Amino acid sequence: MENKNIIIILLIVIAVLVVAIGVMFLSPFDSKEDCKLVITANKTLHPGDEVAIKLTDLNKIPIPDEAVNVVVTDKNGSVILNESVITTSEGEVSVVMDVGAGEYTVNATFSGNDNFTSNATSKNIKVEEEVVEQQVVQQSSESSSSSGGLHYDEEVNVYYNDDGIIVDPDGEHPQEVGNSYSKVRELRDKWERGEPVMV
Repeated sequence: MENKNIIIILLIVIAVLVVAIGVMFLSPFDSKEDCKLVITANKTLHPGDEVAIKLTDLNKIPIPDEAVNVVVTDKNGSVILNESVITTSEGEVSVVMDVGAGEYTVNATFSGNDNFTSNATSKNIKVEEEVVEQQVVQQSSESSSSSGGLHYDEEVNVYYNDDGIIVDPDGEHPQEVGNSYSKVRELRDKWERGEPVMV
């Protein structure tokens, strides 16, 4: 009788093991890894600047060849850009902020794949017009004057910077732009002395 009880207990243990193993193999289990999606752009940009986004695993290893959906909205919630971009070998994508000045929200979404879970992130970005500073050049009766690193030679009629390179700040002197001021001045001096000048 004792052997019969042992056999029954062993059969019950085997049955429980078979059921447990069956449930473990038949039920789908999630083997996907988590990932990171990061917008790496500055909070303040200028029109035409790029917004970079990086997709990596939790160990910061890039996830290449995956679609990241990028949606840019203005402060009123209107969609300005809706683009699906494929990550590079470095797990990066970028979009150009070809927008006017204003406040925008950049939303990036990765839908996941067989190996990684989905992820989404967003960032508020301010786009400001780029301020272009213009230097005022003061002309005097002297042959040369300067203002903040920009010089003017009245005799040669050229502007040049501190590096001695001819520039055209007002769009009215394009003939010698990029040339060396000292070379142009030397040619002018030879011409004034009546020496032959080879251009």
